[in-house]
Amino acid sequence: MASLWWMEMADAHVSGAVYMIDAEYHGVRGVLGTYVVKGEKVMVIDPGPTASIPGVLEGLRRLGVDEDSLVYVAPTHIHLDHAGGSWRLLELFPTAKLYVHPRGAPHMVDPIRLEAASRRLFGDRVDGYGEIRGVPPDRVVESRDGEVLDLGGVAVQVIWTPGHASHHQSYFVPESRVAVLGDAGGFYSAESGVIMPTTPPPFNPVKAVGSLERLIALGPEVVCYGHFGFAGDGVEKLEAHKRQILLWRRIVDEGLREGLGLEELYERIKAEDPMARRAGGFSGERRERSSLVNLLGFVEYFRWLQRKRASG
Repeated sequence: MASLWWMEMADAHVSGAVYMIDAEYHGVRGVLGTYVVKGEKVMVIDPGPTASIPGVLEGLRRLGVDEDSLVYVAPTHIHLDHAGGSWRLLELFPTAKLYVHPRGAPHMVDPIRLEAASRRLFGDRVDGYGEIRGVPPDRVVESRDGEVLDLGGVAVQVIWTPGHASHHQSYFVPESRVAVLGDAGGFYSAESGVIMPTTPPPFNPVKAVGSLERLIALGPEVVCYGHFGFAGDGVEKLEAHKRQILLWRRIVDEGLREGLGLEELYERIKAEDPMARRAGGFSGERRERSSLVNLLGFVEYFRWLQRKRASG
């Protein structure tokens, strides 16, 4: 069973070979979990934005990770809050490789479109991520779905988990039955137990449900969230989020047919989803955790589906 004593700590032991670093983001903790898998060699999952890399480096030093042992910098996906600081880790660990989904690899080499897309959604908040720089193409290794990476005594299985993004992948450590979800499992609050969708556009709820089913089939005992933390009862948590995605999908589909607006849709969601009620009210802020941005992911999916049917 995973410990939940990270609230006052910069690092935490998750289970077996898996650790979490809670690097500060502009002085704030609990923003992104960076996960470290340690065998004879080391893998860093979700290094975070450049602004958080100093804290990640401190955590790696405390965990005894030296320059030669880090072999993979492995974002779950290329969004800047998860992967933006990858270039800096590669610069400081010259033998490490960036391990990334093939769809995301070109944008890690040349991040101009990635940055532009982030700015369209989040505006000037992107400046807080710190410097955005591409990685050398010869340092990139493209992942394969189902591939097993050998860290020397510790195996890590790669599972492609599209939905939140087409280039999303999760990681499973069979030895300790730990799944590192990235954003495939939603947002998680250890204090309240609330799980909420992390579904900014472009989001595909059908693929997201399929990805959750793949993760559930692995039978993880511990699940590690990007935002934020880790918890036991992994299958139960994933099942709960699957039901939530299906619920939101139904409500948004029906509501759009009736001509409802965003606030009306969210009121319906709160009426049927106890997690949403506990999470608080509708927020119009353009930020990743706001109900607006994540509800828009569902709305834009159904608008895309309507256009596709009309043109077909």
